[in-house]
Amino acid sequence: MANREENIKKINDELELMSDEELDQVAGGSWKSTAGDTRFLNDLAGLCDRFGATAGFFKFGTVSDEATKGWSKIGIQVNTSWFGENYYYLEGKPIRREEALNYALKKFGKTWKDMPEGKGY
Repeated sequence: MANREENIKKINDELELMSDEELDQVAGGSWKSTAGDTRFLNDLAGLCDRFGATAGFFKFGTVSDEATKGWSKIGIQVNTSWFGENYYYLEGKPIRREEALNYALKKFGKTWKDMPEGKGY
């Protein structure tokens, strides 16, 4: 049976194998992904003002309001959290953030290839 230190090392080793994008999906939210939502929605179709991670950290209320308004324009409701997970809903049913992003792309007839590279959504 593994001890606590061995378990922690195993978890850390597994996390090192994951990309930052994969880790964001696991972590699922916070001020960072809320700011990323504003960048995504702005780049996609100008649905809201865009904010960087710094603004997401220091002006979360403003960033959260923009993300919420932007998502609502395409029928997605979001409950944002500064530290915890963001929750996304389509037609009242919970969906993952990845599903919300892909839904938005499809709604505008776009794919990830149509989006600017390196934006860190």
